Amino acid sequence: MKKFLTVLLVSLLFLNLCAIDFDPDAAYRRFRKGISLGGSIYPEYEGSSVLLDLDITGTFEFDMLGFGLQFPIRFILSNKDNIETTASVFPKEDWNDARDWTRLLSYFHYGHSGDLFYFFFGNHENRYVGNGTILGAYYTDLKLYYPKRGIDVEINTDYLGIDFFMDDVTPPTVIGGRFYFKPLSFLSKENYGNNLELGFTYFTDFAAPYDITSSEIGEKERSIPKKYSVQMFGFDVNFRLLTLKHYHLTFYTDINHIIDAGTGIHIGLKHKIDFSAKNDFQLLSKWEFRAMQSNYIPSYFNTFYDIEREYYKNGETKGKYIAEWLSRNKDWTFGYYFDLVFSIAELFSVGASVEHNKLYDSNSAGNDKYYNNIQLSFLLNAFLFKHLDLDFVMTLQSLGEEGKRLSDKPFYRASVTYVINKYFSIGFAASSKWLLVWERNNVGGWDSHYKAVNSFAVGAFGGISF
Repeated sequence: MKKFLTVLLVSLLFLNLCAIDFDPDAAYRRFRKGISLGGSIYPEYEGSSVLLDLDITGTFEFDMLGFGLQFPIRFILSNKDNIETTASVFPKEDWNDARDWTRLLSYFHYGHSGDLFYFFFGNHENRYVGNGTILGAYYTDLKLYYPKRGIDVEINTDYLGIDFFMDDVTPPTVIGGRFYFKPLSFLSKENYGNNLELGFTYFTDFAAPYDITSSEIGEKERSIPKKYSVQMFGFDVNFRLLTLKHYHLTFYTDINHIIDAGTGIHIGLKHKIDFSAKNDFQLLSKWEFRAMQSNYIPSYFNTFYDIEREYYKNGETKGKYIAEWLSRNKDWTFGYYFDLVFSIAELFSVGASVEHNKLYDSNSAGNDKYYNNIQLSFLLNAFLFKHLDLDFVMTLQSLGEEGKRLSDKPFYRASVTYVINKYFSIGFAASSKWLLVWERNNVGGWDSHYKAVNSFAVGAFGGISF
């Protein structure tokens, strides 16, 4: 158990993530109890600059309640990216906003996901609501120097439940959730019909930017002259068709609509194969087919949404793109999703997913055309030889833009941690981040866009658990 707490504490620094609807630690997280305190020191390489990161961290896990504290201090050693500073050595962006102070509480939870009541405050990693057809594989830490702490609330009973999501508290942008109920459970919780679950989902980015303009002269400033309330809702039906000793099969269908845009229909099957009676040796797979109107985008709030809401395709915001560029009143189009995950308890998990959607848009001449929207995801999580912890996740996306490849600007997280003993660990971590950069335009003003940069960290961690 102390080793689990040590790995949990290290994971605050070297993150444990995946981009498929799967959590390798879900079954064991509720059994981690105790207190861990520690500190770390490691250099960080962000873009072309080098920083030194000093962290004091702690996790406190009890029966139902748990929280983590983190006190990060960063010094600039080499400033080749012209990072704005305070007192010459501290990045100004680290502590110049109310949201920066929320990092001190790295997470707080009461209960665990799936309990009668569950509350979570912290960074969202690979968040799914329902079947993920509206919000799926959502991350809140894509932007460099822009920490976010959001809220999850679950109420789960034998009859009905709620899954509420808010991406941030300073302030929120994406808010919504899912309500579900089991209509036949009111008659009997023991009959086969109680496998039927009906749900309603609603999400909004109530202040999404529609246009973003940069200053023509003078300071580097952006303005949002027009905002757009993106709203989506959907109805879903889930039915567990088979529950055998070693095999589970669930059917689902979601019908979603983007207000002032299009409708999409998702039909899928979820497979689960248990190779052992303890459910610690599993094969999971989801197959999904989509039929969509020409101005509908599946999983609108996805991995890249925090960047796409401002800069999506052809320099447009995602709200403006779906309102003006996606073709209307065209033939329905189609797509599919497939994933496969193999898992052995907390020791080893490997998986991949592929998503392909045929979507319409219009070019500047008003001509409609198809384009391929493709996403590929890969994950690896392993704890080997009682000392080596490996985590890797990558998502590649193509929006059919000319001159851009699937491998451009991938989302990825990777870490390698070697647990020397219960007191000391060393590790390496790498991740992609998006940095807002400014460039001079032809009229002497400034234009802004997000640039994908690589962040690397290597260092040592020391701590104690009790």
